[in-house]
Amino acid sequence: MNANSEYQFFSTTRSALQAMFEAVSQAEKSIYWETYIFEKDSLSWPFIEKLKTKARQGVEVKLIIDAVGSFGFEEKIMKEMREAGIEVIYFNPVELSSFWRKTRRWLERNHRKILVIDEKVGFIGGVNVKKQSFGWFDLHARVKGPMVRHLLKSFAHSYLVGGGRLEKIKSLLYIPLIKEKYWRILWHKPRENFSSVRKIYLNAIKRARHTLTIVNPYFLPDKEFLQALIEARQRGVKIDLILPKRTDLFFLNYAVRAYWSLFASIGLKVYLVKKMIHAKAMMVDGNWAMIGSSNFDYQSFYRNHETNLIFTDKSMIVDLKKIFHNWRKNSLLFRPLHWARRPIREKFLEWIGKILGPIL
Repeated sequence: MNANSEYQFFSTTRSALQAMFEAVSQAEKSIYWETYIFEKDSLSWPFIEKLKTKARQGVEVKLIIDAVGSFGFEEKIMKEMREAGIEVIYFNPVELSSFWRKTRRWLERNHRKILVIDEKVGFIGGVNVKKQSFGWFDLHARVKGPMVRHLLKSFAHSYLVGGGRLEKIKSLLYIPLIKEKYWRILWHKPRENFSSVRKIYLNAIKRARHTLTIVNPYFLPDKEFLQALIEARQRGVKIDLILPKRTDLFFLNYAVRAYWSLFASIGLKVYLVKKMIHAKAMMVDGNWAMIGSSNFDYQSFYRNHETNLIFTDKSMIVDLKKIFHNWRKNSLLFRPLHWARRPIREKFLEWIGKILGPIL
């Protein structure tokens, strides 16, 4: 990475949240945080109390949480946080009175996971704040240097879209950005007929010449992606999929499993990680990679606000390869013949899941 930048990867939810809590505890000027899930449970409570303490000490604290992802967040807790001086934005709340007239709008969610401390230290990746995920594998990065400016600008845009006031975030919108050679931030905003994230994923598969690794908990490729994967195999590309053996979402779990045999039949190696892996990552030819918040599904492509980190830096690539290697060690290689003997009930649920996949 650029000599002015620093980074560290975290491959578990536990290690990422511990680093984030330490960073929040050391904040002296500002805390800007946006996340999809911020549940009110024993894991999030220390964060809530620490944010309230920092706000009372004069630290500027802005928190953006998605109204659907953080559906269980209590109004009472939110009120207490605001009274402590925290500006909480509840992104795109669903109002039943106008739900049917604005269905497309209510499906638009903020799926980003960004935290910036004192405008100097940033976090980006796939980690949410909920007790259920504490023991999961995931992928998050702590960064310092020029990259933080891009995260600040991304946060500022989310703040405005979520209903924040321009005068409170104006300074972040005009931060000068430096175009870097070895990394960039992909700031994805949902559109009806175009997805920048989908385009990046598809182009990466098409240009692969030697190796391709995809890590995603909800890997639901459409026909164009499947064709691109087939063509990559025909070029001799070695393709590894690192997926959870069982996901955290019932129907999505079966929707993903419905593709395993197909993946194996076209020559992909499917590594099924024994515990839940929530990471979203792709690496091409050992010289290009992307991590972040984007799943490989319709929701992330066309309905969600997402933020990803793309990089070609050699040291980052090496570190990410080590993480992939560790996940493979904690996995089972998919065996089609054994899988064919699963119960009919499982096959039926997979069929239902595959039908529902595009709308989940």
